[in-house]
Amino acid sequence: MRVISIKVKEISFTYIKYSNQLKESVERIGLSFPIKVEIIDDCYHCIDGNKRLSILYDLDKERTVPVIVINNGNNRSNDCWRDRNYR
Repeated sequence: MRVISIKVKEISFTYIKYSNQLKESVERIGLSFPIKVEIIDDCYHCIDGNKRLSILYDLDKERTVPVIVINNGNNRSNDCWRDRNYR
């Protein structure tokens, strides 16, 4: 699956309360793993990462986050082999 970037405000998610310690960690380090989403009726819905999205929404809902869309039919992990396949 390919990692893409989407604005936090474009993802439908369940807001979850979080600790200040977790918020400080996300502010300091960012996201270590992409958020997992699926597309339903042309909208992105979070299936893994609701708490992280809650923090990011409170920090800056315009921020772009890395996501993996699990049901878009794209099974490649990244494009590092694309150029090699066309030579």
